[in-house]
Amino acid sequence: MRLSHAPADRLRRSKTPLQAANPRLGRKSHPGNLLIPIMFSTPPSENRTRISMHLLPPHIYACCTLAVTALPGALYAQSPALAGHWQFQTATGTTTTNGVEVDLIDTGILDITEEQDGMRATISWLDEQGQLSPPRTVHGTAGPAGTVFRHGAKRVSTGRNGQDISADVTIRWTLQAQGGVLSGERLVETDENEPKPVTGTRLRERYVAPPQPAAPPAAGSGARGPSTPAERARVVRMAEEAQHDPLGVQQRDGAWLSAWVDAIPDLALAASTSDDWLNTAPQAATRAALRFQYMVSVMAFQIEHGDQAAQRSASDLAGMQGVLHAYETLLRQDKLHRSAKLDAALAARQQDRLPAFLATLSGRHAGIAASPSPSGDATARRIVALGTSDPRAMDWLDILSNRFGGRMAGSDAYTHAAQWARMQLRQWGVQAELEEAGEMSVGFNRGPWSGRMLAPREQPLRMATPAYTAGTRGVQQGLAILGPATLEEAQARAAQFKGKWVLSGGENSGGGRDGKTLHQPRAITRVLMQAGALGTIQAGEEPLYAASAAPATWTALPTLPDIKLAAPQYADIRQRLERAEPVTLEFDIRNWFYPGPVTYHNVVARIPGTQKAGEIVLIGAHLDSFDGGTGAADNGSGVATMLEAMRLLALSGARPRRTIMLVAFGAEEIGRKGAFAFAGRHAGELNDIVMMLNRDGRPGAIDGIAVPSAWKPVFERVEQALQDVHPVFGFAATINDVPRDAGKAMSARAGSDDAVFSLHGVPTPKFTVLGDFDYARVHHTVLDTYDNVHPFGAAQQYSAIAIALSAYEVANAPEELSRKGYYRAAKAAP
Repeated sequence: MRLSHAPADRLRRSKTPLQAANPRLGRKSHPGNLLIPIMFSTPPSENRTRISMHLLPPHIYACCTLAVTALPGALYAQSPALAGHWQFQTATGTTTTNGVEVDLIDTGILDITEEQDGMRATISWLDEQGQLSPPRTVHGTAGPAGTVFRHGAKRVSTGRNGQDISADVTIRWTLQAQGGVLSGERLVETDENEPKPVTGTRLRERYVAPPQPAAPPAAGSGARGPSTPAERARVVRMAEEAQHDPLGVQQRDGAWLSAWVDAIPDLALAASTSDDWLNTAPQAATRAALRFQYMVSVMAFQIEHGDQAAQRSASDLAGMQGVLHAYETLLRQDKLHRSAKLDAALAARQQDRLPAFLATLSGRHAGIAASPSPSGDATARRIVALGTSDPRAMDWLDILSNRFGGRMAGSDAYTHAAQWARMQLRQWGVQAELEEAGEMSVGFNRGPWSGRMLAPREQPLRMATPAYTAGTRGVQQGLAILGPATLEEAQARAAQFKGKWVLSGGENSGGGRDGKTLHQPRAITRVLMQAGALGTIQAGEEPLYAASAAPATWTALPTLPDIKLAAPQYADIRQRLERAEPVTLEFDIRNWFYPGPVTYHNVVARIPGTQKAGEIVLIGAHLDSFDGGTGAADNGSGVATMLEAMRLLALSGARPRRTIMLVAFGAEEIGRKGAFAFAGRHAGELNDIVMMLNRDGRPGAIDGIAVPSAWKPVFERVEQALQDVHPVFGFAATINDVPRDAGKAMSARAGSDDAVFSLHGVPTPKFTVLGDFDYARVHHTVLDTYDNVHPFGAAQQYSAIAIALSAYEVANAPEELSRKGYYRAAKAAP
C-alpha cells in the first residue's frame, strides 16, 4: 500500500487504493460502513499531518488495520530530495596500527531514483584509481530517521592462521538529504551496535570513471622478462614527481606501478613495519598516495642502488624518506590531518636519527641508557634517573608470567598474584590493600595438558581447553568417532560413543562448546555424557584460542572434556574417519575444580596528595588473564609497567599535590567485573577522579597521548622530562578537543576497564603505543607467554617511566584540569 502525499482536496477527488483495486467499492455509504481516519505523515520539516476520511466496510477495515500494522514503514514519507547522484564517504572497517584503532574511510557513488513503491538506489564503491565497483541495486522504504535501504553482503576477515573467514551480514543504510548535502548512517546489523556516519555531496551529473591506465608491457601469456631501462627511468622519475604531487601522481600511475611490481622478476617489494604506519592517514585517497610513495621510493632506490637492494633497512629508509616528503606536501596543501606517528618520524629525521628510529620501532635493538632528564622538576629527574639506571619492569612481568602463570579469576594463580602485588607495593612504602571485587561459584586451577595420536601413526597433537571445563581422569586413550549433527542422530547413535573421542562440527574460537554452532548443543552434550564418551574435539585456528566456558556450580560441574584441536590436525583425523580408517587418540588434561564461592580482589594502592588529597589521578591495568598461556601480553605487561611506575614514584620520593591511585583490576576478561565493583565501592570518589590512565594492550613503547588543549601544558612537561631518555622512543602530546562519546567504549568489543569510568564521566585519555608486536595473534591464545614479550623489554621500561611521569605531572599540576567538554552531552530523552 502506498500512502500518497497529495493535497487533501486531491485525495478527496481521487479513488482510494481499495476502490482502485475493486470498482464495486463505491463512494456511497451502506449499513455497517465505518468512517475511518487515515493519517498521512509528512516530512519532519513540514511539521504537520494530513488526515483523510474514508468509509470502509468493517472487514476491509480489519484488513487495512493488519496491513498498516505489518508495514509501519509505509506511514513515513519518502524523501524526493534523495533522488539524484551522490558521492559519499563512510567508515567500512577499522585497522589497528601500533595500538591505535582508526576507521578505514571509503568513498562511493549513490544513484537514487524515486519509484512508485519507494526509492531505488545503486551503490558503487570507488577504488584508489577512481574506478567503480560493480553496482548493487537496493530498494528503500521510508522510516522515521530517513529512507532505509537494506542488502546482504559477505564480510571476509583474516583468521590467525592467515586464511580468509567469510560470513553473511546485513547492511542497513539510513539516508536523508537536504539541498546538496547527504547525511545518514551505515550499520552492519548482524554484529555491530554502532552505526557509522555517512556524509556526501550531490553530483551535478552521473559519475564517469576515468580511463583505466595502460598495463605494463608483458611478453607471452602473462609472463615477462626483467624490467626495461625505459621502465626503470619512468619509476625513478615517478618517485621524484610524487613527492611534489602525491595525489595526482598516484591517481595517474598507481595502477601501472602495482601491476609492474607484480610482473617483473628482477625487483621485489617487501612489506615494512613503517609501511603499516601509513594506515594512520584518515582518508582513503591520502592513505593510497602515501602507500604509493613508499612503493615507488623503494623501487627507485633499488634501481639506483642495486648493490644495496638486498639491504632491507636501506630500502625501508628510502621508502620512508619519500613518504615524509609526500606527507609534508599534503600538509602544505591542507589535504591531510596530522598523524602523530608520521610526526614522530619527521622529528627523528630532523634530529638525524631516522635510521635508528626505523630500525628499532619495536624496541628490539636499543636499550635505555642511564641519562639525566632536562625536566626542571627534581622529582621528575629522579624518576628518570631511577628508571634508566635500575630497570625492573621485566622482573615484575617475569614473576607474573612465570611464577604465577595464567591468572584466571577464581584461580589460585590470581589470588597469589594479587597478594604478591600488595606485598610488593608495601615494600616500596606504598599504601596497598585488597578490596573484594566479586566471587566465582567454584574455583578453577589449570594444570599441564597433552595429547597425541597413537594410530595409524604416532604424532603429538596441538590442543587446548577453555578454562572452567573438565579435565580427563588421568591419561585416557580411545578411538575417534565422527559426532552427531542433530539431537535425533545423537540419540540414535548413543551406543557408539562409549569410550570414544567425539569430533564435533563447527570451528570454535576458544570458548565452551555450548553456545557455538552445533544444533541443540547442550542436549547433544548430555547424550554424549550419558553414553560414556571420553570428550569432544572441535577444530580451532592456530594459535589456539583458550578463553573460558561459563563458570559452573559445585553440584553441576562439567565432566566431558572440551578439546580445541589445531584445524589441520582436526581435518586430517576427520578425513581418516570419513575413509573408515581407525584413529586412536590419547589425552591427559589436568583441569581441577574446588568448592566455592571463591572471592577475588582488586589491588588498590595510594600515594596520598599533599594539598588536594581528595582529587585522584587513577592509573590501572587488569591483573587477571586467560590461562591458555601465561597472560604475559594480556595483561601482565600492563600490570608490570604500572607496578614499575609506582616503584619509581615511591622511591623517588614523589609528594604530589593530588593523590595517585593504582588499581590492578580483577575479572576484566569476564566482563570488567573488577572495574564495576570498584566503581560501586568508590561511588563517592568518582567525581573526584581527575583522569584514569589505563594500560591494556600491546607491550610496545608508549609514544604519546591525545588530550584536550587545556591539558596540553601538563603533558608538555612529560615530553620535556622524557627527552633523550631513549635513542629512538619519544613522547608527544597531541590535542584532541572533539568531545568523546562516553558510551562508545562500553559497546566496543575491544573495550577495557577504562570504559567503566567513561560511563561515570571520568576522562580516560589513551596512550598511543609503538611497536610491531602482533597483539591480535597472541592475546587470549596459547602464545601469550613471557618469551614473546621479552624482546620488548626496553619498550616496557620506557613505558613505565612515561606512566610514572604522566601520573606525577597530572597529580602535581598547578592547573585545574576540568572535565568540561571532554564528553559529549547526553541527548535528552524524547
